Amino acid sequence: MMKKRIVLLMPLLFGCGSDGGEPTLPTEEPVLQGLSIGVSDAPIDDVTAVVLKFDRIILTPAGAMGGGYHGNGPLVLELANHHVDMLQFQEDASHWLLNDEQLPVGRYDVRIEVLAGSGDQGSYVDDAQGRHPLYMVQNHINVGEIDIQEDGEHSYTLELDLRQSLHYDPETGYSLLYSGLRWVDNRTMGHLMGSIDSTWVEGCEADNAALADEAGQFSHVAYLYPSGTTLEAMDDMAAEPESGRVAPIATSYVHQVMDGTWRFGMGFLPQGEYQVGYSCLGHLDLPESNETGAESFAIYGDGGTVVIDAGSGGGYRNGHHCGGRGPGGGPWGPGNRG
Repeated sequence: MMKKRIVLLMPLLFGCGSDGGEPTLPTEEPVLQGLSIGVSDAPIDDVTAVVLKFDRIILTPAGAMGGGYHGNGPLVLELANHHVDMLQFQEDASHWLLNDEQLPVGRYDVRIEVLAGSGDQGSYVDDAQGRHPLYMVQNHINVGEIDIQEDGEHSYTLELDLRQSLHYDPETGYSLLYSGLRWVDNRTMGHLMGSIDSTWVEGCEADNAALADEAGQFSHVAYLYPSGTTLEAMDDMAAEPESGRVAPIATSYVHQVMDGTWRFGMGFLPQGEYQVGYSCLGHLDLPESNETGAESFAIYGDGGTVVIDAGSGGGYRNGHHCGGRGPGGGPWGPGNRG
């Protein structure tokens, strides 16, 4: 993108009482560059809409003089028209809150503000019982610092894993916590488009028949962990992992598609190596508590290591298949993959 430089020409002013003072020179405005910010969601079941009303984005200069921006205070960007149903922007899809917004170069701390629900106003959730206001534990998301430079692209995505951040209480209703969030530089991220072998699905359901939900159904979920996480260390999605266990970085429901295969997608992952886990007991995995243990939630299979490649410019779609059976009829572990 070509950098923009604006020069503001001021009237020629002369000193007071002078016959011919020096004219004021033209004033040069800061260099401008584009900033784009999108939002995306990981798939979630049991609700039909999760609508967030984004209010504004506040960029506060960071460091001395904002590292380049010489304004008198934060930049406030209004987002009044952005009512976003997050369920429409899953996996590798996103909604742009800002699209090449021209801003002075410099370092900024970024805050995104969201309006809580109140009656029919603000953010809300639709489910089988109707529409419900969405309560915010806090009305803003501090995503960190960005550096808008004279040359370069500046495009980011805020990924919301609603399986981890959307909570429901029968007495207080729906609330949004800011766990399971990822702030990703779009130049260095990729997407994961995965599949689960049907033998894993069948085996997990058979081995855990007593743990099906009240309707006799299972909830199939893929979990993503840091590279090298063992099957025994893979924890559920509680805010804090149990001692000796590792919390997932991302989760996604696994669905059977028309051709009979079981597929899942995780979008906007920083490039690098990860470990994939699978369970059919996602209905037992609650975001506000730990459920791992005997007669409760457990990861069924270690899906092996996956390398997320950003590709040229970011956004590469990486494929990965989890499947097969180990020597004892159970899922493959990392040492059983021949």
